Amino acid sequence: MSTRISNHWLTKSGITMVAIVGAVACSSSPSGPNYGGGQTSGAPADAGGGQATLTVMNFLSWCSVTVNGGTASTAASVTASVPTGAIATIVVTPASSSFEIGSDPWFGVSENDGGPAAGTDMGSGTTETSTATVFVSGDQCVSVCCELPNNSPTPCPTTNPCP
Repeated sequence: MSTRISNHWLTKSGITMVAIVGAVACSSSPSGPNYGGGQTSGAPADAGGGQATLTVMNFLSWCSVTVNGGTASTAASVTASVPTGAIATIVVTPASSSFEIGSDPWFGVSENDGGPAAGTDMGSGTTETSTATVFVSGDQCVSVCCELPNNSPTPCPTTNPCP
């Protein structure tokens, strides 16, 4: 009889523990831990709460790239975790006074169905910015190119370098 009670208690305890763990893991409380990386982009998450990786290929590291207001980077490949179903905003500036933003620096963004795109430019010279958006439906890659004046001797790509 004691074994039966013990097994019965363990079964109920196991169900209770699963219910408690499930309630904690699914809690929407803003004060609880967020082990999924959080919503750092400021964009609304999709109903499923999934995250996707947005990769921005930065041609020869000649741009300073910011995704959704994050930290600027001049890395050749900049990645950010973005909620699926969200619109990501990417802003670039020339990485130094040696570079400028060209006429169609973007590939893979929402403008122009992913083809060469101008983005939205503001300012001029080293303080010029170019902004583009992309609807994130899953892991995605976009590319951007800041160039040398007159786009020579090393021109920006004319096709999307993303795989």
